[in-house]
Amino acid sequence: MGKQKNCTIRELARYVGLSTCTVSKVLNHPSEDLSIPERTREKVRAAARKLNYVPNVNAQRFFTRRSFVIGLLIPSQEEMGHNVFHDTHFADIMSGIEQALKGTAYHLLLLFNRPDFRYAGMFSSGLLDGLLIWGAHRSEQYREKLVELTGPRIFLTSIPDSGKDAPPLHYIASDYEQAAEGVAGRLKKSGCTRFCWLAGKMDTSIISQLRSGMEKAGVTLPDSAVRYSDYTEADGEALAAELLRDGRYDALVATAPQLARGAAHYVKKRKLDVRIGCFDGQKRTRLPSDRFLCAQTDDVEIGKCAIEQLLALLENRETLVQRKIPVTFAENGILSANKF
Repeated sequence: MGKQKNCTIRELARYVGLSTCTVSKVLNHPSEDLSIPERTREKVRAAARKLNYVPNVNAQRFFTRRSFVIGLLIPSQEEMGHNVFHDTHFADIMSGIEQALKGTAYHLLLLFNRPDFRYAGMFSSGLLDGLLIWGAHRSEQYREKLVELTGPRIFLTSIPDSGKDAPPLHYIASDYEQAAEGVAGRLKKSGCTRFCWLAGKMDTSIISQLRSGMEKAGVTLPDSAVRYSDYTEADGEALAAELLRDGRYDALVATAPQLARGAAHYVKKRKLDVRIGCFDGQKRTRLPSDRFLCAQTDDVEIGKCAIEQLLALLENRETLVQRKIPVTFAENGILSANKF
């Protein structure tokens, strides 16, 4: 038996006895609160399945002035220093994006940041309706081009600095100030007074947010109490040894759980009376052996919120998107006994 021929939208409209405009609204805007009765919409969808209707992408773009494609721009492996798909924050954000795209007409296009990328052309050519930008650091070679884009775009997990006198940028990120204030405040409550910090990479936008959160909790750190590094357990252990060897500090806070685990190994081996906190953990990656206080991000919610807010921008229902997603705190083992 031969393959069934695809029908056009005009043929589909004739089959159901409706105008092409009505059929187009049903098929291209499934998530909108239309005035078209649900019975009619189901009739159109059933007929589309029966007649093997496949939308003409070029016609769709012409009539709707939309590509129904959202881009997700991520750093290259060379930029990150490791495979992006090993990042559990990214994996959970993708999960949230998938959930939010269900029931919409939009598709996601994954884009890797590279030297020959023509950012503005993605919008002017009609390739993309909007862009989500994940993992952009201040030192990134092409970050300035991303900031200057005029098409609808939202930065994810970073809080970008648009520069003096420049319009504010759209972003959705974890509430890093809340995370740092909560962790530092709880450690202070347990009796800690002398803090040091394994801060991760210096060029990330969250550093200033974390510092501000700690200051809200009454913890101000001199440069001598801060170490910058990659987010690895090896770095955490080595830098903890550097900071803690002379007994100057009774609390160590780390930006990432890998750093906190490395520091915990050193503290356990040396049997030090030092408490540890982490600012950027996740519930599903927390290990049973973790005995440090941890702020836990809701990355799935970041992904869902990103799609919802970008669609709102496309519909002119939102003028400025600047959302900070609240964190929760995991307090188990040694820490829970301190009744934070």
